Amino acid sequence: MTSTKRQVGFTLVEVLVALAIIGMALGAIAAVFGQGLAGHETASEAETALAVAEEQLALAASVQRPGAASGVFSGQFAWQTTVAPYKDAEDKTAGAPSGLPPLYRIAVSVAWHDGRHTRQVSLSTLRLGVPQ
Repeated sequence: MTSTKRQVGFTLVEVLVALAIIGMALGAIAAVFGQGLAGHETASEAETALAVAEEQLALAASVQRPGAASGVFSGQFAWQTTVAPYKDAEDKTAGAPSGLPPLYRIAVSVAWHDGRHTRQVSLSTLRLGVPQ
């Protein structure tokens, strides 16, 4: 009577192949999460830059004096504000009533360095000045 015992379990080669597949899958998943985190950081910085630009635009609109100003917010976001009288390309002031309030163009630009890239957000608007 011969009895053959069958061994139960995995061979070493099967275990190594399974570990290699799991390692590659985990590496791919880590790369996806890394890219998602980088995208979230970029979006967060753009949101902060936009908030700085909106604040500077509101401040310049309240003062309405021609000129330029610049500064740095939080050591990372460099902003520049320009207020200038607006001149239309087609000047249609002939025959227009005098004493109208002047029109000013207010432009704000916020730039920051994002790793290897320099990014920028710009906003501009037109505002009426005080009648002369």
